[in-house]
Amino acid sequence: MVRFGTLEYYEKLAEIMNKDETISKSRIDATVVIVFEDVKTAEGVSKAFLIRLENGKVTEVREARPDEDADFTISATYNIHAGIAKGELDPLRAKIWYKSMMKAARSLPVLKRLGEILREMKDVEY
Repeated sequence: MVRFGTLEYYEKLAEIMNKDETISKSRIDATVVIVFEDVKTAEGVSKAFLIRLENGKVTEVREARPDEDADFTISATYNIHAGIAKGELDPLRAKIWYKSMMKAARSLPVLKRLGEILREMKDVEY
């Protein structure tokens, strides 16, 4: 079991993404930063994670700074991120801040598939 909102969770997500045919075939190159606005690090900044995709494969997953340079940033509270991952909230209607939404829009099929993967993940503690 992995805990949502941890590096271990995003590493497991990366494993699943790397086995997914839709994401692999997309050949997407993108860097995404996911920010938990209300969860703070020891330094007092919002907890964030970076996922880097190259040619449709996740090549890097790590903790990040919320203001780190990325192709797009998804920022929301822990409960909103968790609600989306569990399928309880619609990401298009939830209170989420997207940076560089035009780049994200070009990756819509991959983002839709990512949402499906999040909802399908098992053994997650919220």
